[in-house]
Amino acid sequence: MYRRLATVRQDAMEVDGQMVWARRAMRAAGWLWAWAAMAAPPLTQIHDVLYKADGTPFTGSATISWRSFTAADASNIPTNQVTVQIVGGLLRVRLVPTTNARETAYYIVKFNAEGRTQFTELWAVPPSATPVRVADIRIPSPPGSNVTPPPSVVQIADVMGLTEALAARPTKSIAYAPARVAFIDAMGELAAVSGNPNDCVRANGTTGACGGAANIGFVDMETPQGAVNGVNTVFLLSQAPAPASSLHLYRNGILQKPSVDYVLSGNTVTFLSVATPQPGDELAASYRTGGQ
Repeated sequence: MYRRLATVRQDAMEVDGQMVWARRAMRAAGWLWAWAAMAAPPLTQIHDVLYKADGTPFTGSATISWRSFTAADASNIPTNQVTVQIVGGLLRVRLVPTTNARETAYYIVKFNAEGRTQFTELWAVPPSATPVRVADIRIPSPPGSNVTPPPSVVQIADVMGLTEALAARPTKSIAYAPARVAFIDAMGELAAVSGNPNDCVRANGTTGACGGAANIGFVDMETPQGAVNGVNTVFLLSQAPAPASSLHLYRNGILQKPSVDYVLSGNTVTFLSVATPQPGDELAASYRTGGQ
């Protein structure tokens, strides 16, 4: 009987001891949590809606990077980066303020969309109890510097429309040569002018002896003679273009290409079947005569 009571009393003491340790562990965890919360640096919320120039919401991501700095509360912020998704133009992110940091600090923000970086900007984030907008934190150059930093390497594809603009430039034809006068040939390519050193260069890229301009004639916007009925392909000019390459033939204001849309023989223009003038089409021809 007494032995049983002693055993029960010992078990109760062990349970009480475990409960005491559990309470102490919980109290310690609470202290650690409170300490961690007090140690976390204050954050400023950036909240904004971003639009593209055409008025549609920007959709993509923002990669925000920074170099190591010490926050105002002595928190150590090591070099790192974070990527924030932007959906329907909505940007929302919380960052440690940099304007009151113990050394110069700022954020480098790259906005990404369509598989590439569209643009990059710098942010200086102030301490604020209320959300701030991008316009409030955007800076043209790093704090303490009056010079905008050079951009990172930009690929041609990173600039919207640049690939198309470069493709629209005249390209060099097989007739191109260095150290020669260049002109744009009938195919829209750059070609070198050929001739003697004392020759004069004409507007169409041909050359000849200077002083013979009186023998050269020009015909502007002549209407070729022939039925425009969707069947006829043969039209006559009042004179034979000389040289033949001086002919600029237009159909509804669009320049036609020799050997692609038509062929010229003397003063006869024969359209190829794919370019047969249709009823209502307007034809016009400009060319030079009496010159080579």
